[in-house]
Amino acid sequence: MTDSPQRFIGIRSRAWRARVTHDGSVVPQDGSMTLSWHVAADDRWYSPSREPSVRQKWFAGYPVVETRMKVPTGDIVQRTYCIADLGGVTVVEFENESTLPVAVAVTRRDVLTTRPTIDNPPQGIDLPSESIVLPLAHLAVTRVGLLHDRPHAGRLPDDIPTFQEVVRGWESACNVASRISVPDHTLTAGISAVRCALILDDSDVLSHITDHEYRDHHLIELARLGETDDEIIIDVVNAVEKRIKKERRASQLAWDTPHLLATAAWVCEKLGDDLAAADIGRAWLRMADTPVAPLPAISPTGLGMIAWVESLLVGANPAGGMCTVLPHGIPEPWWGAHFECHDLVADPRHRLSYAIRWHGERPALLWEMTGEPGIVIAGGATNEEWHSTDMSGETLLIAPQSS
Repeated sequence: MTDSPQRFIGIRSRAWRARVTHDGSVVPQDGSMTLSWHVAADDRWYSPSREPSVRQKWFAGYPVVETRMKVPTGDIVQRTYCIADLGGVTVVEFENESTLPVAVAVTRRDVLTTRPTIDNPPQGIDLPSESIVLPLAHLAVTRVGLLHDRPHAGRLPDDIPTFQEVVRGWESACNVASRISVPDHTLTAGISAVRCALILDDSDVLSHITDHEYRDHHLIELARLGETDDEIIIDVVNAVEKRIKKERRASQLAWDTPHLLATAAWVCEKLGDDLAAADIGRAWLRMADTPVAPLPAISPTGLGMIAWVESLLVGANPAGGMCTVLPHGIPEPWWGAHFECHDLVADPRHRLSYAIRWHGERPALLWEMTGEPGIVIAGGATNEEWHSTDMSGETLLIAPQSS
């Protein structure tokens, strides 16, 4: 889970988007009215925009957000997410974790609700005229739903997807490209956030994550996520040609060039263009003797984060035939912590999954390669003598040493 002052929510392949502010207000990007909330506790009304106790988190980088606000005997929890049911709905869920009943006001009347509204709400606040007030007992949950197309009041079904189910759906969508679970959870959540923004195709979000230096990765990552169209191969090849032209006279290749070319070649193979993949491999062989810049000490943001983490875990070969596990060694903060990765590009025709499990000071590598036999897996910086042609197996690596 990650903190953020505001992020966007929406549904895959649908145009509707909304920004969620730091206090849990939903601001639709179609220009319609903001949906804010207020809580009447036993002592007074609480407005999240003015309460210092408000905390917010996004679930593992996915477009599902939880906002918490303290009232005298506990928290009122608001969760916001989008579902495809009923043509598209933004669900705003409220849960009362305090020990006393409260009332919750939302500032739009044209919403579906799971409970009847209160006819005589508590006094003490000037609510917008379009507001409605809902009762919320101790440990109870109530939801409102804002329809994306022609919103109106009515009954919100009880069997709509829960926020946990929506989180799992986004997790599955992001894992199409690769699945990474490392000890630094900010990296895992950051990758998910970038991929969700790519899937949602929101220009406002993408302007923040597609750093100019790593923009070539944009369309390649979309293709890895399964977001393809008739022009995607042309776009991928153009991104590769742009990078190759940039590197042609360089005395040192950019650190992310091997990753970009390898993932692009894998995408071309996946989409059935083996000639394009072969061209990328030949281009790599022409520059393979040029030194590659060291991996940055700190992960970049945005798309660069995906390239950085995957390059740390696997050294992919754009020409095929081999890959390197942990080419830069295991980061010292990860020593002693189990971690794993799945379906990382190893070369244009193979993807590698592996786990690191510690036996005292020594890490054990358990790996599985997908694709036809014929690829060499080599050890990284601290295990240069080890290699294997087995498509799966396990081995005990050398204990890492402090530099």
